[in-house]
Amino acid sequence: MSISTILYTCSKEDGIKKELEEEIIEEPNPDPQTPEVINVDPDKVVSINTGSVVGEFYNFWSTRPMINQSRFNAAGFRTSLNPIKDYVKSYNLVRTMGGRTDNLNDFYKGVDASGNIITDFSELISTMRNFRSTGFKPRIVLSKVPWEMVANKVVNTYGNTSPPDNYDHWRQYVNAFLTTLVNEFGMNEVKTWRFRVSTEPNFTPSHWNGTMQDYFRHYDITVDEVLKVIPDAIIGPGNMLTEGAATYTTQLIDHCATGTNYATGAIGTKMDFFSISYYEKIDQNTVSLPEKIEPYRNKLNSYTQFSNIPLDIQEFGMLRDENAVRGVSLTDATELGASWYARVADLAFEYRITEIYDWGQEIESSNLPQGRRNVTEMFQMMEGGNRLQAEDNLNSNVNAGIIPVTKNGNIYMLVYNHNTSRNSTATRTFFPILEGGEITGNTGWKMNEWTVDKDHGIMMHELYKDIRAAGVGEKTNGRIYGNRPSDRFEDAWRDVLNSNLAKYENISKLPKTIEDKIVKKIDDKLTLEVKLEPHSVKLIELIPE
Repeated sequence: MSISTILYTCSKEDGIKKELEEEIIEEPNPDPQTPEVINVDPDKVVSINTGSVVGEFYNFWSTRPMINQSRFNAAGFRTSLNPIKDYVKSYNLVRTMGGRTDNLNDFYKGVDASGNIITDFSELISTMRNFRSTGFKPRIVLSKVPWEMVANKVVNTYGNTSPPDNYDHWRQYVNAFLTTLVNEFGMNEVKTWRFRVSTEPNFTPSHWNGTMQDYFRHYDITVDEVLKVIPDAIIGPGNMLTEGAATYTTQLIDHCATGTNYATGAIGTKMDFFSISYYEKIDQNTVSLPEKIEPYRNKLNSYTQFSNIPLDIQEFGMLRDENAVRGVSLTDATELGASWYARVADLAFEYRITEIYDWGQEIESSNLPQGRRNVTEMFQMMEGGNRLQAEDNLNSNVNAGIIPVTKNGNIYMLVYNHNTSRNSTATRTFFPILEGGEITGNTGWKMNEWTVDKDHGIMMHELYKDIRAAGVGEKTNGRIYGNRPSDRFEDAWRDVLNSNLAKYENISKLPKTIEDKIVKKIDDKLTLEVKLEPHSVKLIELIPE
């Protein structure tokens, strides 16, 4: 730092100012070896023991559901998926067996005079070949029952949700369906795929037009037939609805553990994974995952054979906005959705949720990342690292925290502050204090930071501003800030997006907000101060010097 002082002198001859001199006085720079002084608020401390590992920061985010697999038959669609291959590895293909309202996957053609089913799987083969050409791993949902298998064709929200009239015909169909896949792709490959029996079987009649016991029977018989074709198949039941409309909850786990199998007469049914649906509603101002997952986690834990099987969320999103409007969007594309996703990640590790299937993390009609995609990019930097013990004084209902990780000698901290209402102004400050193992052996650290909040890594506010300035029609009763602007605006919004694409690409990138800052420990501890906006996520990277 320098201080400038101006001195005036007068000549003895004429008594007037003769010269102007500027003297630069150098003030010493602060000692680079002296750590920055931080005034710590003890109520905001998060203590991190870098020598205590509590688990892995595993990948839970790389599977997407797909309702219409026929899209993979279009070369343009397959090519459009290339940008997401960085973080998407598998697709869960639903309604693969027919019974749809769009009449796709119409492979079942009835029964001949001898009671043998008639099928045409040529479209299945071509679609799966095209799907496989993308390099993604398939997961198959064995549903729905074809229309021709039921005499009373009741069209529910998601097609035919009734069980088959004749289970011999259903068995034949399951067998033929799987045999076709095995013959085409080989047993060694197909046995690595997951198979799920139905979708939300406790959502009556939209996804299952039968009783709870009807589904238990359907599951047992389907599993039994699958195992005849693929003896070591990976198979599990449909994801359980966790909304108020659910007709039952954990009874399915009890049946698979101790119930009489409808197909074999033995006790129990094979269940290699279990899953739920979890949709948040912004208008309810909640993070409801704990209350939705706990009964299932606890019930699985109560049975030795099921305590360690994967527990997944196979449908996931923010179903409604703050005005209780749903729309086609299944998430919030702003910083609100981003901070919620970080909170969900923390809870996923707490409840041992293995995977969370994701409908998509890009903005409609583009490859632009929504806020959650930038948070996933943070996850990817931490992926495979060891999660560390962290202790704080926060109440259990506070949706904020720190997930610390060590990876390849570096320390990462995912720091987040989520508030359940969009208009919240509740900022937060954390004081992470790191000690033990990693800290003891290194004096100096280099720090990098990436940030997602309203001013970093979010392009939706700018897009909305530009759309409105262009005079595009706005559907005031449409969903706001979803990942599909078409929920809110008339078609001309796409013109605004395309004409400003370079600007949005720049705004939407995950920005590095601190680079190569030197931080040092005091008394074998490393103390930081992290300030967070009302909806924000930061990734801090500490590299030993």
